[in-house]
Amino acid sequence: MKGSKKIWIDSATRISELIKGFNIAFPFLRIEIYRKGEAVSLGHRDFVVFEIANIENPEGFVIEGDMKVSEIEKLFQKNLGLEISIFRKMGTSEVETTYTSLWTLNHQNNKGEEIQFAI
Repeated sequence: MKGSKKIWIDSATRISELIKGFNIAFPFLRIEIYRKGEAVSLGHRDFVVFEIANIENPEGFVIEGDMKVSEIEKLFQKNLGLEISIFRKMGTSEVETTYTSLWTLNHQNNKGEEIQFAI
């Protein structure tokens, strides 16, 4: 998954697999999934993503490195009825990518890497 920087989300994708795949593809970013305003807890990470969807007929989709954060947020909302946040590593802390949501995942990840090695 690291080379392709593509993450498939379908009816068999577990939350833990999604998070792990995202971390492998984008090591300087982190994704957090929210259901009804609450972060999906560690106890639910073994659930299939479609099981926690907030819509009746969830649909699969692909996350790619050249997609903007805002596009990915819309995909999760439209296809699963879920909210997400993507965080970028900045040294020992993380910042939410709200103000840079028009940047692609690859760009976000590259900025996180630059900051990490500049510190």
